Amino acid sequence: MNERTRIILNGIAASPGLAVGKVCFWNDPESIPRYTIKPDQVKIELARLDEALITARKQLDILKTRVEKEVGEKEAAIFTSHGLLLDDPAFYARVEKLLINDNINLEAAVEDAIEDIVRVFKKISDPYLRERADDYRDVGRRVLENLLSYQRQCTMDEGEPIILVARELMPSDTVQFHRQRIGAFVTERGGVSSHAAILARSLRLPAVVSVPHALSRVGAGVLVLVDGNQGRMIINPSPGEIEAARKDHDIRERAAERVRVSAKAMTRDQVEVALSANLTRENEADEARRVGAQGVGLLRTEFLFMDRGEFLDEEKQYRAYRHVVETMAPHTVTIRTLDLGEDKQFAFENPVQNAACILGWRSLRLSLSDEAVFLAQLRAILRAAAHGPVRILLPMVAGVEDIRRVRVLLEKAQNDLETAGETFGRQVPVGAMIETPAAAVLPEVILREADFLSVGTNDLVQYVLVADRVSERMQPYYRSTSPAIIALLAKLAQAAQAAGKDISICGEIAGDPMYLPLLLGLGYRNLSVAPVLIPDLAAAVGECNLAQAESLAQRCLSLSTADEVEACLREGMAKSALAV
Repeated sequence: MNERTRIILNGIAASPGLAVGKVCFWNDPESIPRYTIKPDQVKIELARLDEALITARKQLDILKTRVEKEVGEKEAAIFTSHGLLLDDPAFYARVEKLLINDNINLEAAVEDAIEDIVRVFKKISDPYLRERADDYRDVGRRVLENLLSYQRQCTMDEGEPIILVARELMPSDTVQFHRQRIGAFVTERGGVSSHAAILARSLRLPAVVSVPHALSRVGAGVLVLVDGNQGRMIINPSPGEIEAARKDHDIRERAAERVRVSAKAMTRDQVEVALSANLTRENEADEARRVGAQGVGLLRTEFLFMDRGEFLDEEKQYRAYRHVVETMAPHTVTIRTLDLGEDKQFAFENPVQNAACILGWRSLRLSLSDEAVFLAQLRAILRAAAHGPVRILLPMVAGVEDIRRVRVLLEKAQNDLETAGETFGRQVPVGAMIETPAAAVLPEVILREADFLSVGTNDLVQYVLVADRVSERMQPYYRSTSPAIIALLAKLAQAAQAAGKDISICGEIAGDPMYLPLLLGLGYRNLSVAPVLIPDLAAAVGECNLAQAESLAQRCLSLSTADEVEACLREGMAKSALAV
C-alpha cells in the first residue's frame, strides 16, 4: 500500500467536529507481570495495595480540583465516583481472594479482579450502565500504574496538532488533553456514553470510538482527519477535506462566541429554530443554561434513579425536578416519566419475568402497572411545576388509551396534593413521545389527546426497522435514513401543524448536522439535543436556507433506499459547507 493512499476507517461518532493533525499513540504498559507468590507474602502484597490505593485517591483529588476549575463541576463529579470505586469492598475482597487462593502477585490479582467486574458490567443490556465498565477499568489501571510506577506518554515529538489514537481512553486521560495540543482522539474501544466520550464533548474535542484495528492501520506521524460528525478517520485526507476541517473549526468557534452573545438560532432567511436540551441529571441544567438552551426538551428521569442506585421517593424527586425548573426558568422544562425496562426496575411490583416480555414491558406500560409509584412521580412533577413552566412527556405511547389512563391518574395526583395542602402547577401540558409504529402511523389520533409531540427517533428507528440499536449485528439495518423513517417524520410534522400543536425531535439525529436541513425542510422548528451540541447546532442553523432545506426534504421523500437518502443529505451538507 502506498504510504500516501487515502483510506477511510469507520467507527462511531462520539463527539462532533472535524480536526486535522498527525497521529500520536497513547501507550499502555507493555505487559502486566505475573508470577507465583508464597502464602507469607500475602500480607506484604496487601500493604502494597493499600499504599497504591492511597496514592490513587490523592491523584483523583488533584484531578477533581483541576477539572472543577477548568471544565466544570459536572465533569469533575466523574472523579468522585472513581473515588467511590476505589473504596469498593467487593474490589478489595476480590483482590485479596486471588492473592490467597491463586497465589498470584498483586499486579496480576488487580488486573484479574478488574476484568471480572468488567465482564459483569458488559453483560448489562442498558448502554449507560454497560459503559460504566470503563470507569472500573480506569480505576484499576490507575492502581496498576501506581504499582508499576508507570506514566503514560505520547510517542511523538512536539510539532503539529496531535490526533491521539489509542486502544481505549479513560476519563483521567481525556482531561489531560485540555492542557495539551490534542486536536481529537480515535479509539478502538469505547462507546458514546463512556465518560471519556462525555468529557470529550465537554472539552469540544472531536472524537470517534470503536474503530476496528485503528492502531495497526495507521502509523505515528501520519496526517489524518477525524470526522466526529460522521464517525470516521481519514488517513491522508485530500486538500479539500483539510480545508473543510479548518472551516468547521472556525464555524464552531464563531458559534461558541454567538451563544455567549445571543441564545437564539436563526436560519439565513431569519427563521427561528428553538434549540432545547436533553438532560440526564439535574446538575446538567446549569450547562444547558450556559450554552443558551431554550428550555429542556427532555429530562430523562430514570437516570436520577440509576445514578443513586435507589428508588427516589416523591420528596427526593421533587427536589431534583425543582432544581432543573428553577435553573431554566422562564424556559419550559419537559419532564419525561420513567423510561425504565427489564434491567432498570427498582420498586415496581410487576417486573419482567422472561425474555419474551423485554420488547414491550417497559416505559409507560411499566409505570401504569404500579400506580403508587407512578402517582408519586406525577405528584413530584406537579409540585415542581409551581416553580416554573413544566410539561409532562409520556414515553412509548401506543394509543390514545395510554394518555387517557395517565390523565385519570394525573387528576388523582392533583386531588392528593390538594388534600395535603401542597402548592402545585394546575395546568401542566401532557405530551406523547412518538417511538412506536402504532403512534407514528396515526399521529392525528394521538393529537386528539396529547398537547404536544416529541419524536424519539432512536427507538422509533429500531422498532420500525426491527433492528436493535445496541446490537453490532443489527447496525447495517439500523438506518435513520430509511425512506420509511423519512416518510414517518414528514407525516408527524404535517399532523402537528394541522392540529396547531408543538412537535420536537429529541433523538440523536436532532444533533447531527447532516440531518438538520432535512428536519427543517420537513417542518421541524424545535430540536432537543445534548447541551454540548447546542453551540455547533446553532452555527449550523445559521448556515441553512429554508427554501433550500424544503427542496432537499422533497428530494429525500422521493428516494427509495437508505443509501440514496444518505447520499442526498451528504451532498446537501457539502454544498452548505461550500456556501459558507
